[in-house]
Amino acid sequence: MIKILFIVFLFNCITFVAIGQVNTDSLFNTAISHSQSQNYSEAIKDAEKVLETDPKRYDVMVFIANVYAWQGKYNQALNYIDQAYKKNQTNKELYDSWLNILLWKGDYGNLLETIAIAKENNYPDSYNISLKKMLAYKGLRRYHAGINYAESNSELLDSAATRAIFNEMMMLDRQNILSAFYSIDIFENNNPDPFHLAFVDYGFKLDRHTLIARLNYANRFNTYDFQAEADYYHVFSNGHYLYSNYAISIKNELFPSHRAGLEYYLPFGDGMEASLGGRYFNAGKNDVYIGTGHIGKYFSNLWVAFRPFYVFGGNGNSLTTLLNVRLFDENPLNYWGLELAYGNSPDERFAMDQSLEIFRLNTYRFKVEKNIMIGKINELKLSAGYAYEEFIADEFRNRYLFEVIFKRRL
Repeated sequence: MIKILFIVFLFNCITFVAIGQVNTDSLFNTAISHSQSQNYSEAIKDAEKVLETDPKRYDVMVFIANVYAWQGKYNQALNYIDQAYKKNQTNKELYDSWLNILLWKGDYGNLLETIAIAKENNYPDSYNISLKKMLAYKGLRRYHAGINYAESNSELLDSAATRAIFNEMMMLDRQNILSAFYSIDIFENNNPDPFHLAFVDYGFKLDRHTLIARLNYANRFNTYDFQAEADYYHVFSNGHYLYSNYAISIKNELFPSHRAGLEYYLPFGDGMEASLGGRYFNAGKNDVYIGTGHIGKYFSNLWVAFRPFYVFGGNGNSLTTLLNVRLFDENPLNYWGLELAYGNSPDERFAMDQSLEIFRLNTYRFKVEKNIMIGKINELKLSAGYAYEEFIADEFRNRYLFEVIFKRRL
């Protein structure tokens, strides 16, 4: 009798476990179906019910991470990845998802670290490792490291995808760039005479540091001036970077006596970037302080960015806004651009005025530009624009802008 009762009990336990397994599998299949129809909230809800019944299901954790990532909720996704990693450190699908999520988030530093973890745990997809590593080096602007990695693993160049990344980094990694710029501004009724502005600059890179030395020349109002200028960029290990600028007028006739800028850039995931910084202008006893920043985003081959400038000064404050749009070809150095602006941007080189009152005058402006790559090492950008500008209080005039810049990578 005892044996019979034990057998019945054992049979019920096995039946209960089997039914539970069927129910969780069925519920998980329902969650997958919800995700395929992009009903993500229901997919997560059903998948979490599976975990309540069976907390060891690391495959369900990876699934939930993917669903969160598809919605751009990368922090929640990585939380479930971390839970799955604690359950099973050798699961291929775990690393498939983990690497993708970090790439989508734009967290290239952690992407490199996770690649190392995947290799330590015998992740079998060597091509995916190589592709993600190349993309991480590119995202971190560590072009030289990416080029060395590809050249030391020559089989990578047999893939069209990795070769395209390699070619782009080869182009971007050229350490030295020589540029020449010229612009002319023509006014209605030729009053005043056309303004001329030109510069030559030379930029070079040392690992994560880029320094650009520039000499500006202006000719307007029957006089001329020179300005010495330097830009410095530093790329941090997390992909963030810092921009700084300083310029000094040589004759002190047209350019501000001193000009400086500082700005910190933070790339985010999903093709987004933002920054926060400021500019400083000095002309004799006049000081102008300007707060600025920007937010930009890539939509496939389209880039859109918005930048405000807020001017603080003793004669009142003012706001300038710029909207930039660029449409890229397969080669990112080939693009069309459009700029819409209200006010006078301190980053625009034609905005020169010893009194610095130009920042408080209204201007409505648009500019169209075309950037093209010539050969493998040269760039040419042509721009044309129109401005309806206030040149003294409540007095407006038409201005026509034409610019050309040529760059050669040495």
